[in-house]
Amino acid sequence: MAIVEICAEGIASALAAVEGGADRVELCENLADGGVTPSVGAITTLCRASGGTPIHVLIRPRGGDFAYRDFEVEAMRIDLEAARSAGASGVVLGVLTTEGRVDVPATRGLIEAARPMSITFHKAFDATPDPFEALEDLIALGVDRVLTSGQAATARAGLPILAELVRRSAGRVAIMAGGSIREAEIEGLVGAGLAEIHAGSAAALDGTTDAGLVRRLVAVARSGSAEIYHLTTRDEWDRAKAEGAYRAASLDAEGFIHASTVGQLVGSANRFFRGRSGIVVLAIDVARVRVPIRWESSSHSENPFPHLYGPLDPEAVRSVNALESDQAGEFRWPV
Repeated sequence: MAIVEICAEGIASALAAVEGGADRVELCENLADGGVTPSVGAITTLCRASGGTPIHVLIRPRGGDFAYRDFEVEAMRIDLEAARSAGASGVVLGVLTTEGRVDVPATRGLIEAARPMSITFHKAFDATPDPFEALEDLIALGVDRVLTSGQAATARAGLPILAELVRRSAGRVAIMAGGSIREAEIEGLVGAGLAEIHAGSAAALDGTTDAGLVRRLVAVARSGSAEIYHLTTRDEWDRAKAEGAYRAASLDAEGFIHASTVGQLVGSANRFFRGRSGIVVLAIDVARVRVPIRWESSSHSENPFPHLYGPLDPEAVRSVNALESDQAGEFRWPV
């Protein structure tokens, strides 16, 4: 299971990332030039509308290299203080020397000015000549995470170095994989130990973040699949199709519809439906769900369960599978 951060250009894309259930949003502007600091107005507006989703702000005064002059570092300090005042929970920055190494004095000063916000050192890291030396410098400085593609064009190509960075960091700093990450690659990155995933283009349609694509990425990062599952009776499902919307009893009683990942499904079936007949499994395409999906903890599993905060559109259901129990009334893997 991995945290999903969505890089969003502008308020509209950032709010789509929030709607799609991103764990965190990085707000920036002018991605065509690699991204620069957004306006204070944009930061403030997003933080007010984000509903508690952490907003991290890119602090980068210009495109180009990452060797900044003193007046540019001062501008970064002022920008990060403005981001904190606007309600941001973190900042994303990176300063290198003219030789390409981590500029320790400048970075230390920015970190001190930014606290208590969370600090991400961005992909300036991938321009350093020795990633393992840079890693130790950043750990000593106390950054919270490093965004990197493993010094390759894509995270997929940089996976060997990403895995080694995870090993060497030994939990002292989070390594966040970024760099043209696609849905199909997330499982491999998580399997290599990457606990945080940074995505941008994979969550966008025509250059704008799409909430449905964000939902898919989050679901894959949580469970390895872009589907989630709901247990109900055949009669209830047939009635929902006729009415055009599915409402479980829990929607009125608890405010959401319970769902499961593939790994949680059988346990849920035996916990709530043991010995019953006429049970079906709804396989739900998260990209088609038009209500919020929140992944929330439960005493029943070490991993969070997906919950749908609103009625389920039958068009979001990919397949309906009968769930049969054995002679003892116990369910097993049904599909």
